[in-house]
Amino acid sequence: MKPFSRYLANMLIVAISCTATIHATPVAETHKPQEQLIRSVILSRHGVRSPTQAPEKLAAWADKPWPAWPVAPGELTPRGYELVLAQWRALKPELSKYALLPENGCPAPEHYSLIADKDQRTVRTAMAISEGLFPNCGIEPEQGSRYNRLFHPDATAYKHLDRQAALEEVRDRLQALENDPAITSALDRIQEITGCCSIPSQQRQNIPLEKLATMISINTANARFAITGKWPIASTLAEIMLLEYGQWPGKNAGWGQADQTVLQEIVPLHDRIFDAIHRTPALAKAGNSELLRHIRDTLLSDTSPALSILVGHDTNIAGIGGLLDIGWNLPGQGPNSIFPGSFIHFGLWQKADGSREVRIDYHAPTYLTLHTEPAPVVLPEYVHASKPAYTPEVFSQTVDDACAP
Repeated sequence: MKPFSRYLANMLIVAISCTATIHATPVAETHKPQEQLIRSVILSRHGVRSPTQAPEKLAAWADKPWPAWPVAPGELTPRGYELVLAQWRALKPELSKYALLPENGCPAPEHYSLIADKDQRTVRTAMAISEGLFPNCGIEPEQGSRYNRLFHPDATAYKHLDRQAALEEVRDRLQALENDPAITSALDRIQEITGCCSIPSQQRQNIPLEKLATMISINTANARFAITGKWPIASTLAEIMLLEYGQWPGKNAGWGQADQTVLQEIVPLHDRIFDAIHRTPALAKAGNSELLRHIRDTLLSDTSPALSILVGHDTNIAGIGGLLDIGWNLPGQGPNSIFPGSFIHFGLWQKADGSREVRIDYHAPTYLTLHTEPAPVVLPEYVHASKPAYTPEVFSQTVDDACAP
C-alpha cells in the first residue's frame, strides 16, 4: 500500500513490511510513480472479539468479576465491527487508485474475492470489510467446506509431522523465556492485576502463575498441539486485556489497571509465547501450508481477481510468518504482534521495465486507534522493508520449499 499524505482525526494504521530484520526506509522512496500494483492478496485477522473461554474458566483466572461482554464467547463485537469498517473505508481510495477497485459503484464478481473462515468473528469481520470497500453492494463473503482446510487443516495435514521434534522445539522456545527479565516482569504484572489463579482441578487454591507447571502434548489421534500451564494462561490474560482496551475506549483494561503503558509491558509476553508455539516451523508447516499455497497461486495467476481477501485468525498470520521466515516490528508494539484487524498484504508489482516483484507488507491498528471513540478514520502508512523483494519465480519456489514435507 502506498502512503497517504495526510492523517485524518489524528489517527493512523501502521504498516510494516515483513522481514527477519526490519530497517525502514523513507516512505517517499518506497515505490516509484511508474510502478503498478497488479494484484493483491490480503490475509486478515478478525477484529475485536470477546474472550473465547467459558465463564467458569475465566473465573478461575482472576480474583474479581470479569466485565460482561455484549456477545457470546469468541464473537466479534459491534465495536469490533465498527473499527474494521472504519479501517477498510479509509483503505478504499488507495485500492481504487491502483485500479484494484472501482472508485464508484460495485465491482464485477471476477474482480474480487472475499473468503472468510466459518466462525462468527471472521464472517462478521469480512462483512465489515465488504461494507467498507463495497458499500451498498450487498457483497457477502464466500464460505463453505472447501475453504475450511485453509484456516483449520484436518488431521491429514499433520501426517508428516515429527511430533517429538515439534514438542522439543516448542519446549526450547518456552524455556528461553524463563530467564528473560522483561517476560518475568510482565508475568508479575499480570499476576498483580488478575490475582490468578484458582485451579479447582488441582485441589489447591490461589496458585500464582509462576508456580503453574507447563504441560505440552500433541494428540495422537488428530496430531493437534496442546499446551497448559502458566504460559498459555498468561498469554491469554494479556490478550484479553488488549481486547478490552479496544472494546471499551472510555476506560482502561484490567479492572482499570491496564492503560497503554501497562499493555505495552504485558502484550509482548503474549506475542513471545504465541511465536514460540505458532511460528515453530514444524507446526507452522503442518497448520498453514495449504493456506500459503493458496495465497501464492492466487497472487501469481493471471486469471485471479485483482483483489483477494482472506479473513482468518492470528494463528494463520503467525503460521505464514513462520513458514516464510518473515517478521515485523511495529513501533510501540514489538516484534510479530498481531492486533485485532491486522493483516498481511501480498502485492504483485510491475516495475517500469516490465518486470514483476512480490512484496509483502504488514498492517495493523495502533493502541491509539483501538482505543479511540468514536471509531477513527484509520489511514494506512507503508514502510518499505530492507529485505529485497521476490521475483515471482523465487517466491513460488520459496513457498514450495517452505511447504515441502
